[in-house]
Amino acid sequence: MAEELSFEQALQQIVDQAKDVSTNLSVKDKAKITKAGADVFADELAKKYKQAHYVNRQTGESPHLADSVITQNTNVDGKKDGSSTVGFGEERAYIANFIENGTRFPMYSKRGYNYKHPGQVAINGDNMVAKLREDPRVQEKMAEAEALEYKKIVDRINK
Repeated sequence: MAEELSFEQALQQIVDQAKDVSTNLSVKDKAKITKAGADVFADELAKKYKQAHYVNRQTGESPHLADSVITQNTNVDGKKDGSSTVGFGEERAYIANFIENGTRFPMYSKRGYNYKHPGQVAINGDNMVAKLREDPRVQEKMAEAEALEYKKIVDRINK
């Protein structure tokens, strides 16, 4: 007959099993989970930029900002630690910075004179990325995608 566990031992066994499938995940598995959430955020970010700032015009070889949202399965520094990042490519990120934070025109020289283009108007910041990051609807979608990927990993581990 199997040895009976005390209540404390049973709870400790549950905690140990939970640790095995949560904190002891490999970097590769953590990256899969965060990548699922990052893909959802990237889709939402592209939709938001198309909705608010998309202009139908000829852009030549450079794509619209809404079309240049990228995800990477590494941290910002390019190291694989289980995190994923969403943003814009190097050649388009400066434009997103202007839209996100705004500009300060007209600018003045050290002597106090206006620069060449007086009458330019400042671009007011449109903090879309920050607002989208805090949007509960987007957070819920990201959590659902991450939970689905987590469930796949847990099911694979438990087999």
